[in-house]
Amino acid sequence: MNHNILLICALIIFAFIILRVYFLFLLNREEKEEPKELSVDEALERARQLYNNGMHLELQRFLKKELTQKYNSLELRKLLIQSYLEIGNTSLAALHLEAILKIDPSDDEARQELGKIYLDSGNKRKALAVYESIYKDNPSDIVAIKNLAQLYTDIASAQKAIKMYNLLLEAEDDPQEIAKIKHTVAQLYLVEGYSDDALKTYEEIAELTPDDTDVVKIISELAYKKNDWNKCLECYEKLGKTQGEDIELLEKIAQMYFNIKQWDQALISYRKLIDLEGSQSVNYLHYQNRYCEILIQKNQIQEAIDILINLISDFPDEDSLAYTLAQAYVSLGEYEKAVDLYENLIGNLPSEQTQIIRNYISRIICSWAIDLFKQGEYNKAFDKFIEGLKYDPDNSDIYYKLGRCNCDIKSYQDAIGHFKRAISISPQESKYYFALGYTYDEIGDIKNSKTAFFDALNIDPLNIKARKAYALSLTKELDYAKAIEQFLEVLKSAPDDADTMYNLALAYEIVDDKEKAVEYYKNALAVQPDHQEAKHNLELLTTEVG
Repeated sequence: MNHNILLICALIIFAFIILRVYFLFLLNREEKEEPKELSVDEALERARQLYNNGMHLELQRFLKKELTQKYNSLELRKLLIQSYLEIGNTSLAALHLEAILKIDPSDDEARQELGKIYLDSGNKRKALAVYESIYKDNPSDIVAIKNLAQLYTDIASAQKAIKMYNLLLEAEDDPQEIAKIKHTVAQLYLVEGYSDDALKTYEEIAELTPDDTDVVKIISELAYKKNDWNKCLECYEKLGKTQGEDIELLEKIAQMYFNIKQWDQALISYRKLIDLEGSQSVNYLHYQNRYCEILIQKNQIQEAIDILINLISDFPDEDSLAYTLAQAYVSLGEYEKAVDLYENLIGNLPSEQTQIIRNYISRIICSWAIDLFKQGEYNKAFDKFIEGLKYDPDNSDIYYKLGRCNCDIKSYQDAIGHFKRAISISPQESKYYFALGYTYDEIGDIKNSKTAFFDALNIDPLNIKARKAYALSLTKELDYAKAIEQFLEVLKSAPDDADTMYNLALAYEIVDDKEKAVEYYKNALAVQPDHQEAKHNLELLTTEVG
């Protein structure tokens, strides 16, 4: 009995253990089962709850897991990006933005955000690629244009930057912003070496900001480099009105009046500087010397000489005064006094500057010789030419002028020798070849004349006189086809040249092109109705045709 009770109890305990083990097995299996997969909408709702509660770490952990199953879900990925951006993790945000663009390369919002991240992080290469893709798809995207303009500037791609800034200007209507952009464009033009475009742009800025003296100064500097003295003067006078005239500005204004040969204003300006600065100024002699130079230009030569002689007595070592005094003597035709002054200077100068003075003397003596020649003093004139060459044996201009004088007295062979010598010294001077061609033509040497005119044209293709002479020499060689070509070239540059029209008509008439001949005789008469040769030939030609 007791034995059975014990057996029953043992069976009950064993059954209980079996049931407990089975229950634990079922419970453990249930815990290990994967949770139910969420739909995109469910995942998005769950993510938004985490985001709204500020639970960024839980959100990021959740979304990274969800995106392994929902890689192409742009909404989930954008929420993750937003979370990364809020906590400042731009590198991970950039990775997911790149993933979005792999899925949808045209997602403009993602491109803009990615471009901004690259830009802020200093990754200009990647930022440039992003904004270039945006601009390619949408050329009117102002954000892309603005960022490209700055990026191109940063990487020294000035031409592309200028293009972008000009696009920005088309869309901008705020004068201050326009001026700011134009400042940058002007600087880029300068970097590229486009000083004319830079100057034009600064002038546009000056119209927008008329009180900006810095811009006016920049304009004056650019104009100075171009030798645009009128523009410089305009700027200096404007600066004088806005900030007052100091000595430096007055000196610049005076110099500009001198450069543009407004002698009256220049004289007043330098007189003002002399009075303001006084004799103790380091610039006193410069102002006085310039004042005398202006007097010479105004033909008040004796007044200039008187001032200069007094100054030289007080400042005997100031060579510039002697130069100007020599200039005054030359203007009066007192060449000997000018030469004496320069001769005295030679002894006071270092050897390297001596030849410069000798060259001055040579030119003065050349002018002296020409004056003597005009007075009919031919022998004295030629003696002076030779004297001038002693000071400067390589003065090609003396040989040229000597040749011209020989031509005037019909000493053509001597003239030819002088012109050839001038050419040997200065072989790139077109007028020497022209003079040689003219001289050969005078003695009837058409072949050498044509060659010389052709050489003159090779050096200076725009020399109309040489081209006309070359064309005429071709007609003398009966090469009318080439002559016609040259006459037509002349008319391209000088469309109202009646003599060329006449010679062209004559050439057409000789080659039996009557229609063209009539046309150009008429053209010559339209320009010059009293052209007797054209009138006569036209009458003969029309009678013959009739």
